[in-house]
Amino acid sequence: MRKRPQQQRSREMVRALIDATARVIQQQGLDNTTTARIAETAGVSVGSLYQYFGDKDSLIQALMESLADDIGVGLRKLPLMDNVDMHALIGNAIRFGFAVLHSRDGLYLELVRNWHRLPTDRVVDVLQQHFMDLARLYFLRHYRDYPIDNLEVRVFIVTNSVLFTMVRHISQHNGLIREDALATELTSMVANYMMLPPQSAEAQR
Repeated sequence: MRKRPQQQRSREMVRALIDATARVIQQQGLDNTTTARIAETAGVSVGSLYQYFGDKDSLIQALMESLADDIGVGLRKLPLMDNVDMHALIGNAIRFGFAVLHSRDGLYLELVRNWHRLPTDRVVDVLQQHFMDLARLYFLRHYRDYPIDNLEVRVFIVTNSVLFTMVRHISQHNGLIREDALATELTSMVANYMMLPPQSAEAQR
């Protein structure tokens, strides 16, 4: 952003511009999204838009950060209890991820189709941090059942592997692989990997 809004009215306008960016991408697609259309949808002048955002890319960056925060809030609402089975815990998170991708009237689908062109680091960082916090809590509570080394390494591998698989499936889905089947297999793969004892994980390197 060119500058941070200080007053309530300015903050509301910036929020309206970010929301308008999402609506224009939903309705027009990423390539047809322009600052003029965003300003018109938000009900503000293009000049007011440029006071805070230098171009379309900076608006998209702000939108991605906002979506990352929303996803983080949703993930924190997933249950984490002592009696939750690891397969259930991971399955809930993966199915939540697919539900997010299908939400917002196609917004996430359009963003996923253009994943390689977008500033996605913020989204990945939020997801990775959430899964790290989740894993720490879970394995602290279940250390006797699942002793684990290199938790950071495993969470990094799992987060990026699952995200890449989900993005590929959503963006290039040809109907041969059902989403529920993919979610089941991803759950099994992640749970089995995370439950590997330290010596087994070392032997597979």
